[in-house]
Amino acid sequence: MEANDILGLAEIAEMAGVTKQAVNNWRIRFDSFPKPLQNLQSGPIWSREKVEGWVKNFKRIETQVISVINLKGGVGKTTTSVAIAEILAQEENKHVLLVDLDPQTNATITLITEEEWQKLEEEGKTVAHLFEEKVKPLGSKKFKIQEAIVKNVSTINNGIARLDLLASSIRLIDLQDQIPLIALGGNFTNNPLEILRIALQPVLDRYDYIIIDCPPSLGTITKNGLRISNGYLIPTIPDIVSTWGIYQIVDNVGRFAEDIGKEIPALGIVATKVQSNNLHASIIRDLKAGQLGKFGAPDATIAQPVLFKNTIPQAVAVSRGADVVADLRTFKGKYGPAAYSAYQGLVKEIKELCEAKKY
Repeated sequence: MEANDILGLAEIAEMAGVTKQAVNNWRIRFDSFPKPLQNLQSGPIWSREKVEGWVKNFKRIETQVISVINLKGGVGKTTTSVAIAEILAQEENKHVLLVDLDPQTNATITLITEEEWQKLEEEGKTVAHLFEEKVKPLGSKKFKIQEAIVKNVSTINNGIARLDLLASSIRLIDLQDQIPLIALGGNFTNNPLEILRIALQPVLDRYDYIIIDCPPSLGTITKNGLRISNGYLIPTIPDIVSTWGIYQIVDNVGRFAEDIGKEIPALGIVATKVQSNNLHASIIRDLKAGQLGKFGAPDATIAQPVLFKNTIPQAVAVSRGADVVADLRTFKGKYGPAAYSAYQGLVKEIKELCEAKKY
């Protein structure tokens, strides 16, 4: 084969008009990307003809970034985030990154062991280190997104090949009040709402979906997640206390979206921990009708997000599945048959919405 018939990484990037990082992301995300002819000491080489054909037919597929939000704890927010991420990766064959922005770290320790999490803490590889670097630029270890992402996480199959994690840290609790003050530290180019977006930019195109488990607040950390999101969903128990803050979420996200000049639509509401009682049945009726609480008032100016058809039943297995060392290696074992089936249906609903842009 002649020298003109082969390409290295830099040549592919130049030909496609992208960065070498973008080409690396394509290699990871798209199974159809040509395999290298050979891996030399200087790097892999490809057939020019095959790569040119692939690039010519390549249609950019937008990464779907979804924030998961509720202002109340205990509503199944993290379990829903993890289940969506796991099923998208394992059963829908998607490349998925779960970003844990919640200082409680529940999503993190659902997907990896506490020992693995502790090592990430010690090595400066959690989102706390990302934010800390901006709060204390002179005293913090340099955060490197490529090194911080943990690959192939989950208790399922000893790790799901297409599921990655950016871990959280309880130290976010101490940092969250300092993050809004970053721009006052003398460098006005450091926008506290842009920290996560800038950090994820090099790897964004590597994933089909990024699921962000947000803290139970609408503060700066949650807004970092919303800033890069295509949309958000709201898990809630169908009771009075858990649904009380939904109007506030929709109102505040809408105003934030206007401030930054970006659409951040609600994909919908997910009813979780559903029981067979009159209260849950009554609130689900209101949710289906789009008449929950303030949304149903005569003077309401905000439309209620739709209720997903698949609702998640209350199940002992779901709470047990949060234990990463419980040796639960199947989705039915981790979530229970009924909840697993409901999560499967929910994932298909989300996927259809994202693909059709019907939100």
